[in-house]
Amino acid sequence: MASDHGVTTFITRAAGFLGTELIKVLVSSGHRVVGLTHSIEEAQRVRRAGAVPVIGNLLEAGRWQDEASADWVFHLPPHPTTGRRMTWARVDSLARERVLMDEHLLDAVASGATRRVVYVADTSWHRAMGFRAITEDESPQPTGWGRRLAPPLDRLDGYIVAGAPIVTALPGCVYGNGSWFRKRIIEPIVAGRRVVQFGTARQWVSPIHVHDCARALVHLAEHGEPGSRYFLVNDDPIQLHEFAEAFARLANRSLRLWRLPVAAERVIGAILGDSAETDVVFSNIRLRGLGFRFRYPTLEQGLAQVLGARDE
Repeated sequence: MASDHGVTTFITRAAGFLGTELIKVLVSSGHRVVGLTHSIEEAQRVRRAGAVPVIGNLLEAGRWQDEASADWVFHLPPHPTTGRRMTWARVDSLARERVLMDEHLLDAVASGATRRVVYVADTSWHRAMGFRAITEDESPQPTGWGRRLAPPLDRLDGYIVAGAPIVTALPGCVYGNGSWFRKRIIEPIVAGRRVVQFGTARQWVSPIHVHDCARALVHLAEHGEPGSRYFLVNDDPIQLHEFAEAFARLANRSLRLWRLPVAAERVIGAILGDSAETDVVFSNIRLRGLGFRFRYPTLEQGLAQVLGARDE
């Protein structure tokens, strides 16, 4: 990243798994970063990552909107599968909240000097069916989950037509030393417990290491075309079982796997049940066409880094 050193940046949901990694990538290149948080505890995580925290709520207008008028803005979504049991009613509520969050943020930066807004969305809105990698040019065919999350993305078109410099990023399955991967893969395997896997063992997913995902977001701020969408996935799609099997093998640990059928959605919620039935394979050709190069283009390379960082 040779250009645009020293730009000011603003990140929403900055204390999350991807947000803190994005802060580290930006700060390492000399950028000044302000991160929006909800609490003192989150503010401390943001500060440790290297950013200046500002406490506020995207659902409410406030003083945080003054900080949002930065050179680059990264709008990270709340993760829809964390917290309480996910139902279709809950997804509808989250979609309505996301529309309001977008309005408060995008209206705040519309009249400023912001050069790029990197809007991070959910790939379920543009879901592939079966093992066939699709590009961003293919028409979306979302499932029930994706259809409910489509309204916020559809509303972006109005801002783009009005001249907002929005680039939409669609990350695949983001893994690394934290978040769901630490909780569901690393900790059970290291402790000798069973790894719980929902859905079919042969389900295809498109992964990306969290560090590469953060680097790709910065690359889009520098080189992305306003109005365009980009899938953020590595070079090789994998089957779901490979996450646990590859980590256990590289860590020299035995693997105890407990597979739950899709019917278990009565317990885990309709949302996870819906996503557990669908193969998700995307092409990264548009991202690579911008000159982006992966540090961890394969799962094996990414997991080697995770093993080295798991005690941090």
